[in-house]
Amino acid sequence: MAGTLRVIQGIRPGVVAFSLGHGHWAYGSSDVVVDGKVVKGDARRGKGVHGNAAMRVDPVLGNTCLADPVGASAVFYDTRVKLVRA
Repeated sequence: MAGTLRVIQGIRPGVVAFSLGHGHWAYGSSDVVVDGKVVKGDARRGKGVHGNAAMRVDPVLGNTCLADPVGASAVFYDTRVKLVRA
């Protein structure tokens, strides 16, 4: 996954954070056909980065990120990443 990083105050050194909901998987960026009619896509929707691609994968289930057993949300705080300059 590739994106733009910015170092800011308020984020502890060694921690990576992302704003959930401002990146996406390009929904609506391509044309689709619904009931035989073409719904035009908007290429601007294909930009941005979503952190789900970097989430730690559940070692038992595979193909899904770890989940909190109480709230069932993604376990955002248990994922390690390595940043490299492109």
